[in-house]
Amino acid sequence: MPVDPRTLKDDHFPCWAEEPPVPADGSLVPGSQFHEEQWVMAAGMLARGSSFLNVARAMGCSRTTLWRAYYGSKDFRIRVWWEREALNREAELRLSSLRALVAEQIERLVSAGDPSTVRWLAERLGLFAGLDTPRDLPDAKSQSPGLQPPRPEDPPAVTVPELDDDIPGALRERTPPDPRAVAAILARPESAGPKGVYPWTVNPDDPYPNLPPFPRLRGGAGPFTRRP
Repeated sequence: MPVDPRTLKDDHFPCWAEEPPVPADGSLVPGSQFHEEQWVMAAGMLARGSSFLNVARAMGCSRTTLWRAYYGSKDFRIRVWWEREALNREAELRLSSLRALVAEQIERLVSAGDPSTVRWLAERLGLFAGLDTPRDLPDAKSQSPGLQPPRPEDPPAVTVPELDDDIPGALRERTPPDPRAVAAILARPESAGPKGVYPWTVNPDDPYPNLPPFPRLRGGAGPFTRRP
């Protein structure tokens, strides 16, 4: 029996199960000379952890143009956030399947009598815990407080501020950017990047290309020349 669409009207799905958020102005970066598909690709690459340099090369724009879109368009940052949430959900599902595969491999190695795997699993299960405790030494509780060795003080817990994704569209930086630098970036117009659409083509003027040139055959002048 088909489900009536009206029954799902008031349901609230998680963000990774919803369709991509619709920009308020109809475009991720309003007024941009680059296509909407390029900005969608850029948001997906940033969500996967690509650097701004590689994303700018893939789009064919300058890094300043990419930073200008990042700081100036909240819809673009929301799209990056949505892509990252969807990737995190998929990663959790893949990890669940990997646990089953790892358990099967460990069971196979233990059945085959692999000694290193058996010892590792025994240590993980705590089967050697009773053998590691010294029996000849007196109990530490029976010693006087003056004979007990000094305990080193616990080191202070170092908390590293993590990048929070609870707020869609928030600037994902550990330190707030300088407002003057952001204003200078937003004042710059869009500009094209180096020649070549990275990462599928190579810019011959780049001293450090991200793709090697096409390999040539020995004794030939090009990739399709035959040997004499």
